Amino acid sequence: MLQENIKLTGRLSIKKYNEKGELVQTKEVPNLVVTSGKEFIASRIVGTTLGAMAYMSIGDDNSTAVVAQTALQNELARVSATNSLSGVQVTFDATFGPGVGTGSLVEAGIFNTSGSSVKSFDADNDVTDSTDVININSHGFTTGDVVTYTDGGSSTITGLADGGSYYIIAVDTNNVKLATSSANAALGTAIDITGTTGLTHKLTYGTMLCRTTFPVINKSAVETVAISWVVTVG
Repeated sequence: MLQENIKLTGRLSIKKYNEKGELVQTKEVPNLVVTSGKEFIASRIVGTTLGAMAYMSIGDDNSTAVVAQTALQNELARVSATNSLSGVQVTFDATFGPGVGTGSLVEAGIFNTSGSSVKSFDADNDVTDSTDVININSHGFTTGDVVTYTDGGSSTITGLADGGSYYIIAVDTNNVKLATSSANAALGTAIDITGTTGLTHKLTYGTMLCRTTFPVINKSAVETVAISWVVTVG
């Protein structure tokens, strides 16, 4: 029977190994699929603007996981994850080896980029209407990066959509423009934008699918932590 309500659930198994490769600790915990992750899944139904989920991160902040979060609260390390699909289940596997992400681990997340960045700007003073440039000092973006624009409750910049995905045109280290496609970004063809008001506008690089917190796992520089994370649709 076709289900009327589709739910996203998940669970991860965390295993710690000592320097001899011996299993010394195991934990299993549920995860939270965050709002940005649900929006990511919806976007993949109609296109592939956003890259596939292929990275996992760990951190040491035990703040409660909530759906509005878009990143770990204090990320220590991020590594590539393998993923496999079986029916309605996707499994992500990642290994944090010796020296990678050491400390008191209490949080983990799944992402679609090797790094994450959130840059805020003032729509009053940082948007130049005549050139369509957004000023963000030391933005760190590269032409072609896919970012999500959010207005944070302020008036949406004309030419953009709150929650929309766009491609970076890196003008220089402190200025960017936005394009509607990778091809346009490479050509330098920018979207015609007009600044509005508010200090809460953001460009976010990288999307988080899930975040979870768990009882502390103390990882030393010689130990390894392996995580197997299953996300189920339905």
